[in-house]
Amino acid sequence: MDFAHQIREKGLKATPSRLNVIKILGADNQAYAHSELELIFKDMDRVTLYRVLNDFEDAGLVHKIVDPSGVTRFALCKHTCPDEHHVDEHVHFICQNCQKVFCLDQIHAPHFVLPAGFAARSIQTLVSGLCKSCSAA
Repeated sequence: MDFAHQIREKGLKATPSRLNVIKILGADNQAYAHSELELIFKDMDRVTLYRVLNDFEDAGLVHKIVDPSGVTRFALCKHTCPDEHHVDEHVHFICQNCQKVFCLDQIHAPHFVLPAGFAARSIQTLVSGLCKSCSAA
């Protein structure tokens, strides 16, 4: 993937910090907490990391997942999301052993028919269990 192009396509500058973060988020289908990314990017101050994630979310490059413990995690959008609304409405999986959160892009979130006057902005479906690595151990 040409991450620099993806960043610039959303109207952002492809700075070294942004490139480093998007490369990690694009490496697998995992969603990372700010604290996990801080451990990966020890030389990047936490405010810069926060701003990169915030800019990416505003631009539609990442989406947020809130896990059962209330921790916000970030995952790279696999689809072209408009800046104001993410369309990555797929199932997320949290491993009860290692606590990693994965995007299951191939499994779409169920469709809900809401009562009149309600408008959905996003749907989060979280499945918990054991990931491939933990269930094999």
